[in-house]
Formats: sequence, structure tokens, C-alpha cells
Amino acid sequence: MKKAIIAIILAVLFLLNIVAAAFIFLDIQALQFPKTTIRVDVVQVNSTELIIHHELQIYNPNSFEMILKNFQIVTTTPTGDEILRMVIDGGSIPGQSNRSYSANDHISLKGNLSGDLTSTVTGIVGINFLGVIQKTIPLEVTVLISLNDILTKISVPAISVQTEFGTLTRTAITFNATVDITNTNSFDLFIKDIALNITTETGKSVGNFTIPGFQMPAEQSVTRKGSGTVLLEALNAKQLHLALTTEAGATIAGLNKTLPVSAIINVAIPNFAQYIPAQPPLELAINIDFVKARGGLNGNMTLEVINPTKIHLIARDLVVDYYRVKNNKKTFITEGPLGSGELVPENTTYFHGKIFIPFSKLINLSGGGLFPDAVFAQLRANIFLSGINQSLPVAIGSFVDIRLFKPD
Repeated sequence: MKKAIIAIILAVLFLLNIVAAAFIFLDIQALQFPKTTIRVDVVQVNSTELIIHHELQIYNPNSFEMILKNFQIVTTTPTGDEILRMVIDGGSIPGQSNRSYSANDHISLKGNLSGDLTSTVTGIVGINFLGVIQKTIPLEVTVLISLNDILTKISVPAISVQTEFGTLTRTAITFNATVDITNTNSFDLFIKDIALNITTETGKSVGNFTIPGFQMPAEQSVTRKGSGTVLLEALNAKQLHLALTTEAGATIAGLNKTLPVSAIINVAIPNFAQYIPAQPPLELAINIDFVKARGGLNGNMTLEVINPTKIHLIARDLVVDYYRVKNNKKTFITEGPLGSGELVPENTTYFHGKIFIPFSKLINLSGGGLFPDAVFAQLRANIFLSGINQSLPVAIGSFVDIRLFKPD
């Protein structure tokens, strides 16, 4: 009897197992494919490699647990060359739950990666019931990766410019520029030829030159110098502007990106006087030779100018003013012009002129002494550069000996 009861219980349990297994098997047959999402982001790019972040999200829509195994991500180029293989640890996902997998990997920037890359996720998902009933489904998800956007975040290099006028010639002034450029990007940049154009406030170009292009290491600063000439007429401007234009770009694994770079810098106009050296100085000497004439004095004037510079200067408005001096008081008498002319560089130039001073202006009939104590001659002149409005005023004075006109 006892054995019969045990047999009946075993039979019932067997039937229950069969029924349960049948329901489970039916549930297994209704296994829903997991929802799989893959996201690929470029985390960083430098001159030698690309760091890519893969994020894989799998959602189990079923009411039972799923198993994952043999998962990996393979990335290939358009030509089929494999450049990345990542193995993902397996595991399980409870029913109606998510599981995320993420990892970073480095891609060497060799060859041409300008086409779309292909990242493929492969693996097996399924269930395992009591080690007896097992169902698996191969999973494969493919996503295209475009690297054309990796250079969209390129930063324009920071630029500063210092300028300085140099030596002066007959027609122009040398102009020096120092350009400091800082590359804040994590990859190397190329800088194309840097064009510098100097203009006046009206937009007229008065000079231009070019600094050759060069390579810029990542996250470093580079200084480049260049020089050209500026027309002398630039000294007549109210304001000078230096326009800098170039292009900065990068070439990474067959990808090219360039950005325009420009800057406008105000340039201080130099004073003409700074180009006249203090040593040796510009020397002027005036000599006046008077002789008696009817009704007054005739004078022969000679101006001697020594130009020690290499600059072609122009002397204009050369005039000698004459003053009657009595008791240290000066009274204007007349003036004698000497004309204008070029001061030859590193040479001596002479100017000649004549003057007549009437006795009526020398003799004071109102008292206080008939004859003056002295005659004072003062030379006035303006020194110019040819075509330049700026001038350097010059004045020298000398007392003229008039003893021979006094009574013995």
C-alpha cells in the first residue's frame, strides 16, 4: 500500500512537471528579441590617435531572465580593415530590465579614415531553464560612424601682433611684425602663409608682406617674425591699420578642415623727428657779410648745412630774420629769404641769398642812442622728408658785427 501511494505521488509530480515544462516551453517560443541600442561618440582626438566611446544598451522585454554571451564590438574601415575589436563581458538581464555596457578604445590615426566606419555588435541572447530547456538567438547590430565631424570642434588659434618701424630710406620705412600664435587644440595645426597689409584710415594700401606658413604642435605657442616696407606717405595718415589674414587647419587620417583667421591691429604713426639721429647732429651755420651801400647795407648770406644721415631731407621756408638790438631789447627790422632745397645725405649743402637793410631802420632818432648795440640775425627753417607733411622746425641765431658803422 505504501509503495502504491509513493508511486501515485511520483506520477502526479511527473505530470505537473510535464505541464509546467509545456507552459515554459510555450513561453520560450514566444521569446521576444531584446531591444539593442549602440551609441558611438568621439571623446578625444589628437595628432596620433582617436579615442572612441562605445555605449551598448540592451533591454529585456520578456518576463523571464535572459542570458548574454560571446558579445563583442568590431569596427572596420570602408575597405574592410579591422581597426577595433572590443570583447564585452556576458551575464544576464532580469525580465523587463536594462543593462548597459560601455568602454573607451583608442584608434590609431594611420591611413585614410575619411569614409564611414562600421561598428558591428555580435553576440548570443537566450534563456536556460533547469539546464534542460535552452533557447538562444544570435544578435547582430551594425552602426555607421562618420569621422567627418571630429574636426568641427577645431579651435581658432589665438593671435597677437607687435609692430615696429625700422630704418628709413628715400621712399619707404622698414616695418617689422612679430606674430605670436597659440594652438589650444589637442592636435597639430598647419598655418598657411600669413598675409599682412598696412592701410590708412581711408583704406589705401601703403605696404604689405607675407610670413611663410608653418606647422604648429598641439597645445603650444609659436612666434614668427616678418618684415616689409611702408611708403613714406603713410606718415601723412591720421591712422594706420594692419590687417592680418591666414588660414589654420588640420589634416587627420585623410580628413581636412581649415578655418579663416584674421585680425586688425592699429599701428601708431611714428614721429619724423625720431629718424634724425642726435649724434652726429644736423649742423647749420649762417654767415652774413655786410658792405655799405647807398641808403643802407647790402648783405651776402651763406647758409651751410651738414646732413650726416643717410636720409634725403628737404629744407623749406629758409628765412633769416633781422633784429635791431638796443639795451637787450630786440626790434624786428626785415627778413631775408634763402629759398628751399634738398639736403644731400652725408654731405654739405649751401644756400645763398642777399639782404638790404636801410639805415632808416638801423638808426633810432627817437632817443636812447642813435646806433644799435648789435644786429641779431635768426635763421628759421623747416626740415621735411620728401612727400611727408610732418616737419622738423629748426632755428639758429647769430649776432652781426656792426662796429664799423659806429663813429670812431
